[in-house]
Amino acid sequence: MGSKISNFMDNKVLPLGIKIGGQRHLLAIRDGMAASIPLIIVGSIFLIIGNLPIPGYTEFVSGIFGPDWVTKLNYAVDATFSIMALICVFAISNSLANKYAVDGVSAGFISLAAFLVVTPLTGDGGIPLGYLGSKGLFVAIIVSLISTEIFRIMVQKDIVIKMPENVPPAVSKSFVALIPSILTITLFWVLRLVIEFAGFGNMHEIIAVILGKPLSYLGGGYVGGLVAILITSLFWTVGIHGWDLVLSVMQPTYMLMLDQNRIAFQAGQEIPNIINYSFFNVFVWMGGSGVLIAVAILLVLRSRSKQMKELAKIAVPPTIFGVNEPVMFGFPIVMNPIMLIPYVLAPLVVFTVSYAAMYFKIVPMTNGVMVPWTMPPLIGGYLATGSIMGSILQLVNIIISVAIYYPFFKAADDNAYRGENPDKTTS
Repeated sequence: MGSKISNFMDNKVLPLGIKIGGQRHLLAIRDGMAASIPLIIVGSIFLIIGNLPIPGYTEFVSGIFGPDWVTKLNYAVDATFSIMALICVFAISNSLANKYAVDGVSAGFISLAAFLVVTPLTGDGGIPLGYLGSKGLFVAIIVSLISTEIFRIMVQKDIVIKMPENVPPAVSKSFVALIPSILTITLFWVLRLVIEFAGFGNMHEIIAVILGKPLSYLGGGYVGGLVAILITSLFWTVGIHGWDLVLSVMQPTYMLMLDQNRIAFQAGQEIPNIINYSFFNVFVWMGGSGVLIAVAILLVLRSRSKQMKELAKIAVPPTIFGVNEPVMFGFPIVMNPIMLIPYVLAPLVVFTVSYAAMYFKIVPMTNGVMVPWTMPPLIGGYLATGSIMGSILQLVNIIISVAIYYPFFKAADDNAYRGENPDKTTS
């Protein structure tokens, strides 16, 4: 049985994962989206400071800094969350252009201009923050990919203006980008005019209906979450970062849902989404994919073999902060058909428990705070929900995961112990 599973993973899952993982457009989307995360974490810090769930906190701070202090904190929140699409349109384009070995900065600026061309203005000539933030993510992705493809085709086919060699490189690059800029900006300008003439509103509204709603329905539902976890786990067992593969497609949706929660939370409205980016990082991927914090705990508390005790010294500290590679390759989990069972089962179970706890309002939904994936358990649950119930849910999930992993861990530990002590028996 074990050999059949190994053959299937080697011959079917591994080649597929390598093919998907190397697809340059998906990689560019993943890397470009990642560029916005540091700023969103900064914005989350200001969001937490303004909404600490401590009795009397708001009144106390208002008495010192005035009643509008939360509004002033939100300046930083809006300056980070609300430019998510702007960051991504440049970063995705830059990443994709670099993969084609053409000028990423020029490609990024062209994509940024094209994105602004298709983005409608307010009555007084301003740009709505919503379209520059999470609401504009899908348009940002589409525009950046199309714009960069136009740019790199024209550069690679030499349809550019070339300057003499004695011209400074910065000036020469700007003229190289001139013809692609004209073509790209004109294309998206015409597209906007056609959409407006046809009475379809704007590109953001069209993409939200065609792409955003189906992906939100798929990614935001219980079944979609199970599929995402299953894909992540299966690919990781052959050494491919499965969550990166999932995020290359679903990260815009998860980030959009996170920001929708943030907006509702700030407005004092009911939070709409159970599933989002922080939900997975905080309540499912504790200790990395596979809920490997459970294996780290077992390594510390239940190891008998010298091999496992030595592994604990190396693997446990990083696993607490979500870095699971030492356990993945040291235990190992990768290419281990027996450990495939708990590795897939544990996240599916804790996902179900977490989803149910929030669905039935036992635990508050995540409030839009971007909790770093390196945040240790218990702390992350509190920050993500603003409630001690979030920490309790993480603790429950850890206990469940330890119980799931324990028989398989014990078998592996006993086997290692027998190999080290052939004259002794295990109990």
